[in-house]
Amino acid sequence: MSELPVRRHALILRNLERYEGVRTTELAHQLEVTRETIRNDLAHLAGRGLLQLVHGGAVLIAQHEAALSDRLTENATGKAAIAARAAALVPDGARVVLDSGSTTQALACELRARNGLKIWTSDIAIALDLMGRAEVTLLGGQLNPKERALGGYDAIEMMLGYSTDFAFVSLGGLSKDHGPSDFERAGLALRQAMLATATQGYFLADHSKFDSNAPLRWKPPHKAQSIICDVLPGPGIQNLLLRHELSLISA
Repeated sequence: MSELPVRRHALILRNLERYEGVRTTELAHQLEVTRETIRNDLAHLAGRGLLQLVHGGAVLIAQHEAALSDRLTENATGKAAIAARAAALVPDGARVVLDSGSTTQALACELRARNGLKIWTSDIAIALDLMGRAEVTLLGGQLNPKERALGGYDAIEMMLGYSTDFAFVSLGGLSKDHGPSDFERAGLALRQAMLATATQGYFLADHSKFDSNAPLRWKPPHKAQSIICDVLPGPGIQNLLLRHELSLISA
């Protein structure tokens, strides 16, 4: 494949990431090629599983995170190791933000041994688990019954009103091509707000997230310092994280 098609494919994918859909005629005009050339480009990218063809263009492939009930049992040993390593960073009396999810629920269990913590979370299960053992603030917002968590603009605005010491947030995927990624815009925006409030921010990702691309990229600057994982990813991901100025902490 020549260099020119590679550049076209990269631009098509950037447009898809930004607009979630592209039209053949607009791409042909933008790239100064024929519509037939663009149709061939889109067919090639669809064959690689990077987009879905529709009449007149293409759209992002719909991707959804596995159900929380499934994630709670998937790689429980690895997530417990991540939780223990993350908890070791947190001293008594710290102000801590916990994202919703299976790994952060494991971390909440570890933090039950700490004294004097102040906790902010969008996760109902975490709030109930730490109730009575820490000062817990449950972020207000729209309820997601599948995740048993709160989110949306109200949760973001509430979170940004605080200053914290640590934030631990989840990742949807981590690959050498896209880096950290996430599944939906509202959740990504809340996680960005969580990191923005914290002096130290950490991503949590077990190895099931490696070489996986969720639809939305985390774009620097994101205020996270490290990714805490159960095992180290391959050299491709490690090299990309160096460029993103993200260190790795292995449990």
